[in-house]
Amino acid sequence: MESIVQVKNLRKEYRNTDVLKGINLTVNKGEVFGFVGHNGAGKSTLIHILTGIVNKTSGSFTIFDMPDNELNTVKRKMGVMPDITNLYHNMKGYNFLKYMGELTEDKRSKAGYTELLKKVGLEGAEDQKIKSYSFGMKKKISIAQALLGDPELIILDEPTSGLDPESAIYIRNLISELQKSGKTIFLTSHNLDEIERISDRVGILSNGVIKKFGTPEELKKVEEGSNIGFSVRTIPMLTTEKIEELTNLHQLNIIFGEGRQTSARLIVKSEEDIPKITKAIVDSGISLYEVKIDEKSLEDVFMNA
Repeated sequence: MESIVQVKNLRKEYRNTDVLKGINLTVNKGEVFGFVGHNGAGKSTLIHILTGIVNKTSGSFTIFDMPDNELNTVKRKMGVMPDITNLYHNMKGYNFLKYMGELTEDKRSKAGYTELLKKVGLEGAEDQKIKSYSFGMKKKISIAQALLGDPELIILDEPTSGLDPESAIYIRNLISELQKSGKTIFLTSHNLDEIERISDRVGILSNGVIKKFGTPEELKKVEEGSNIGFSVRTIPMLTTEKIEELTNLHQLNIIFGEGRQTSARLIVKSEEDIPKITKAIVDSGISLYEVKIDEKSLEDVFMNA
């Protein structure tokens, strides 16, 4: 698979403190790569290095097969979402995009800029000054700026943070459309549910190190132990001792429900234990009316990274 971005043993030190401690990652052509981490983990620092804003301390990276010391030769293939504080707030939306388009040699017509505003959900806002935009609207015009010049690689830093649910869904759908058109998306977000839904692969950054890396499904499988929750109709018959007696499984983590205690949640080491437990309970005459396997979320993986 063709790689668009390759990062090898990248380090960044600020005032004798390692912010990035040997980052290795690959972003493949046509994928949405989700990059997550706590505040201060180093996400923005990596983006600033990849876009030439900040110099690395050591290590290397390539973008479109060009080494980092020749980054200027591929910048026109990259679209970067700026921080909203860097927008020209006294300019109207259309004028701002046209001005930034001229800097990137974007050749679209006036109608093209209007269409771009519509594409990011700012239809009708082209004649408003950016300073009058809501926070969400400023996010959207930042994304529009990243799309100027029809870049092949689009870098979006927290594109949906602070947006209302409707706007966030709109931007997620836009990202999916961009991917379908062949674009490669490098995306950071604090919204782990969002990352899980739209990313092909995910890197989890913690204390300057990528702790987990893979598809959302691969990352969720990394966690050991499979949780099984089940409910029974009779109360006295289901106890820790009874379950261990029926299944010959010991040291189970068993959590009984509150109130009438008609349910219990078990944590077992392997999914292979699940049918063994449920069969033993049913064979003993206990009425088992629900078995539900808990699915791990990306948030579970992130919190344990």
